[in-house]
Amino acid sequence: MSDKIKVEDIIGVIFDFNGTMFFDSSKHEKAWQMYTEELIGRSITPEEKRLYIRQKSGRDILEKFLGYEISDDMFEQFSEEKESIYRRLCNQEKDGLKLAPGLEEFLDYLAEYNVPRTIATTASLSNLNYYFEKFDLYRWFDPEKVVCHDKNLRDKPFPDLFLVACKAINKEPSRCLVFEDSAVGITAAINAGIKHIIAVNGDNPHLDIAGFEGVHGVIKDFTELNEEFDI
Repeated sequence: MSDKIKVEDIIGVIFDFNGTMFFDSSKHEKAWQMYTEELIGRSITPEEKRLYIRQKSGRDILEKFLGYEISDDMFEQFSEEKESIYRRLCNQEKDGLKLAPGLEEFLDYLAEYNVPRTIATTASLSNLNYYFEKFDLYRWFDPEKVVCHDKNLRDKPFPDLFLVACKAINKEPSRCLVFEDSAVGITAAINAGIKHIIAVNGDNPHLDIAGFEGVHGVIKDFTELNEEFDI
């Protein structure tokens, strides 16, 4: 693990969303299981759930259970149908949806000191709009500067989303701090030239950052930020 981050080195902050700002892996997993079972007309076995639902990309899940390759347009349609189930599960949350612990305070800090910030996520535009309304993200983010899934951009681990995000806040990648919860996302940030990365493992306790340059540490949630740098 590298040295702690110096605040003066950071002039822009970029967040991944799912699993980083919002701990929702269980909801996505359940939505994929429900949608896949609907598509194939049978229950998913525990082994299939472990090997595919939990470990594969959305396209891989669909192609495995459907048994054939799907076009980009089909993938977009299937994915949106699955996301509608996911949003329904979110709406059923009895205690209401909550951002990751400590995040609101950190976002307030960034806003108070006018630190440029945005979100770079593989979430769909429909989900992003949902998050803005549910969490009132307008308090901290300009939706015009947020980058989400776009079939014209390559998804993580390619650097596209982060490069567009850096440009949106008019900051060089080497001077930005990224918060990510997955190896794929961390790889994308590194590929974009991001030099300051903090991994968030509140939703991914088995996240392994060994061998990743630029990752300054791992936090369970944003209440632990002071352990990585002084804010």
